[in-house]
Amino acid sequence: MRILVIGSKVQQMSGLAHGLVRLGYDAAFYPKPTEDLEGSEEEEKALEDFLKNQKVDFVLSNIFGSSAARATNRLNIKYAVWCMDSPAYFSYVPEVVLDNCFLFYFDRHEYELRKQEGLTNVYHLPLATDITWSSGLVITDEEIKKYRCDMSFVGTLYSHNLYDQLLERFPADIQNIFTDMIENSAFVWDGEDRLHIPRELATGVRKLFPDLFDGLYISDEYYLKTFLMGRKLSHVERTLLMELLSQRYGIHLYTRAADEVPEGVRRFPEVGAVTEALKVFYSSKINLNITLRSIVSGVPARVFDVMSVGGFMMSNWQEEIPELFVEDKEIVTYKTPEELVDKADYYLKHEDKRTRIAINGYRRVKEQHTYEHRLNKIISIVQGKA
Repeated sequence: MRILVIGSKVQQMSGLAHGLVRLGYDAAFYPKPTEDLEGSEEEEKALEDFLKNQKVDFVLSNIFGSSAARATNRLNIKYAVWCMDSPAYFSYVPEVVLDNCFLFYFDRHEYELRKQEGLTNVYHLPLATDITWSSGLVITDEEIKKYRCDMSFVGTLYSHNLYDQLLERFPADIQNIFTDMIENSAFVWDGEDRLHIPRELATGVRKLFPDLFDGLYISDEYYLKTFLMGRKLSHVERTLLMELLSQRYGIHLYTRAADEVPEGVRRFPEVGAVTEALKVFYSSKINLNITLRSIVSGVPARVFDVMSVGGFMMSNWQEEIPELFVEDKEIVTYKTPEELVDKADYYLKHEDKRTRIAINGYRRVKEQHTYEHRLNKIISIVQGKA
């Protein structure tokens, strides 16, 4: 079977392609990312010609492309999308109902929403990692010393978010509602979704900023909840946690240049997902995960990637974590900042237990959570064998 992988501008997909090859499939990369194919009849025609000439049997991507969906549908080629963002905004388009399209969501909450909308070609599939990264990782003593720290966090703080850009333009009553939502939701990770956008509030925001919703195929409430409020809430949590933790531990923050970092936080440049980041994960005593709030129940890629090189992972609690890992044996979770500090203190003092958990986490992803595991599931479903 010849499988074509179409990448994206925002997420690397080399692990998927390599996983397909290790499974014995004939895999190829399309020369342009999904985003570049959208809105261009010429690019869509070029993709269709490529599929014909290369005799492709199956197409896989991690961002839903309307052009790819139409081109594959005309050629009767199956098109699977493993959505690695949540929400997967690109998948909220009319083409998702085409009968050759299969959508896989890593966040069960989003998957259930799509099912409630009446879609029948959607599935729940957690994320995974490329375990071969660890075997190919070369790290020197100097690099270990460079990256060694009590705790590290690799990710953006969302300092420049839509909420902050629009806040002063909201009437006082709407500002107060949003402020209450943030105060009631922040720093509690217990599985309860506290971001509820009433219909009348969404209607009011639409009247103020009609252009904000142009071109969207999702409800106003869902967009405000996930994009406007979700990112602002993540900004508040990540920024204040970094400030709190930096007062107690030697913490390294690897983030994008545009982020505004609290005073006292040791800031480092953003690191590549399959190069420096793996060395950070391996060298840090504790790798921290603070899940983006728009991911309601699922487990982000950061967790799997840390474990792929034997790094110790401490994550905020997510509903799906106990389904994937054994807590306190393969991963350590926290539900409040106080619990995070207590557990960080404990594991920094007990290297033997920290090491044992890291090893167990590595074994778990190797045995159950690799790209090969997930690809087998995708292909089985697409071929009607699941």
